Amino acid sequence: MNQAEDKLLSPSEVIQVLNIPRHRLNYLFDTRKLKSEDFTRLGNGRFVFRQSDLPKIRKALFEIQSKG
Repeated sequence: MNQAEDKLLSPSEVIQVLNIPRHRLNYLFDTRKLKSEDFTRLGNGRFVFRQSDLPKIRKALFEIQSKG
């Protein structure tokens, strides 16, 4: 695993990188398109994402868009 995959991103950074509104990311979790247990949480309960999680998030976004 290279260093780019190890980089942790906050939810704010993820929505910036993917250029989506925050509610879209929340929707993926609310509808269980993404499962919270598949992602890392900090000790305070906040999510952090790995760089390597971005393709999984993109795929879930694409699936939602293609159904709409």
